[in-house]
Amino acid sequence: MSNFDKLRAISFPEFLVLFVSLLTLPVASVLLKLCGFRKTERLMARFSRLDIQRGDSQTRVNRERVDKVRVNQVARMVSIAAVLVPYQARCLEQAMTVWWMLGVMGISSTIRLGVSKSGGSIEAHAWVLYKGEIVIGQMSDQKEFTPLLDINIERQQ
Repeated sequence: MSNFDKLRAISFPEFLVLFVSLLTLPVASVLLKLCGFRKTERLMARFSRLDIQRGDSQTRVNRERVDKVRVNQVARMVSIAAVLVPYQARCLEQAMTVWWMLGVMGISSTIRLGVSKSGGSIEAHAWVLYKGEIVIGQMSDQKEFTPLLDINIERQQ
């Protein structure tokens, strides 16, 4: 199956999430380069509409199930967008994008920053947690990263 066929196979809501991801990844990249992490995090948090009030028409269990589907959808579309952008999107840019998009949807998540020392070098990594599970930023070689910083904003549920 070609990449075009794969893109045609996604649903319209997934396409919208992918489109927003393709716009947000470069913005996050530029902001991180120009402003640094802290200012970028504050700016993205401010524009994530943290005051979203979701209706009580859904039961808590149903809302959690819908949120889990949305979280997985956002993470998947950001991962696809990271491959499609004309530069190599780093883990921090992807994590910031997922975190911001979930914030827009009124879903709480956490960006975790960590470091790993192997030999004489130190590596940094960023990933996003939703209810304690990694949704983006999984490591294939299973290095142990020591968490240094968690960024989360509790949203109104």
